[in-house]
Amino acid sequence: MKSLDEKTEAATPKRLQKLRSKGSVAKSQDFSTALMLLFGALILYFLGGSLVWDIKHTMTTLLRNAYYDKFDVNALHSLFINISSNHLKSVLSILGGFMIIGIIGSFAQTGFVYSPKAIVPDFKKLNPITGIKNLVSKKALVKVGMALVKLTIMGTVAYFSVRKDIEPLMELVTMRVEGIFSSASNLIFGITLKITIILLILSLIDFIYQRWQFSKDSMMTKHEVKQESKQSEGDPLIKSRIRTAQRQMSNQRMMSEVPDADVIVTNPTHYAVALKYDAAKMNSPKVVAKGIDFLALKIIEIAKDNHVPVVEDRILARMLYNTVEVDGEIPSNLYKAVAKVLSYVYQLRNIIGRQN
Repeated sequence: MKSLDEKTEAATPKRLQKLRSKGSVAKSQDFSTALMLLFGALILYFLGGSLVWDIKHTMTTLLRNAYYDKFDVNALHSLFINISSNHLKSVLSILGGFMIIGIIGSFAQTGFVYSPKAIVPDFKKLNPITGIKNLVSKKALVKVGMALVKLTIMGTVAYFSVRKDIEPLMELVTMRVEGIFSSASNLIFGITLKITIILLILSLIDFIYQRWQFSKDSMMTKHEVKQESKQSEGDPLIKSRIRTAQRQMSNQRMMSEVPDADVIVTNPTHYAVALKYDAAKMNSPKVVAKGIDFLALKIIEIAKDNHVPVVEDRILARMLYNTVEVDGEIPSNLYKAVAKVLSYVYQLRNIIGRQN
């Protein structure tokens, strides 16, 4: 038998939204890392030459200024400003690119997440006992295992890539700086591309695992689901009482219309429908009250007490009850049948009026 405290129910949309507002979502950090690694490799491959030239220019400037006859604080400040201004644009562009790639990697997994609560300090996390428990938890062991697998795979790829190109690497000592960088960047790009592809595959596996783990961690007990339902929709007992009170008020208003009705159509005691027609105010007769069983008997009783004619027509009573709501006008297909009943009532009134 399952315990009431056992989490067996899938998280409700409200629960998921609450977790999302706290920044708790399923995502793989490796996916963003792989994208940034690939971005860095592309920058090195396509812009490496210009970066080498900038570094060479900077070193030349530094070495020239090192032999100034007068090299004081002001000269150092001017030199720093000059170097910073020359490289600031490139550095900011690269950093901005990394930031954009990181945002894209996160957005692709979780969409837009606005969670100011995530940046609020949580001092409960500083509890050393909780920290030790987290270190030896199942999640932590899985993370360590995944990290070892990734490190092993990437190390193996790097080793065999370098081993294959060991002879070209030995020739780098005879090359100029530009040649060394060109050959090294090609090698680095090849290794990085292989590692990135592997990391992307591993991040996909990790993302699937994170989704599964998140779904498992966000599960709810039956009691929690019931409590949330009560908070969202209200206590069922209170709602039932409200509906009962509303029905009673509706019935009272409906019964107050019976004395002014023109006729009550019955079947003969199970159904009762009160009709009213005022040619000056209505396009067609309308139902002012209706009921079955006990309510039908009550309508008939009030009608007799107020001298409202009661006419038995089994078929018409059922059709009026099932097709017309209270305060609704009768449909055109019932005009003829209702007109027949009203005609009978009006004739009856005329006869009674002449006798009086």
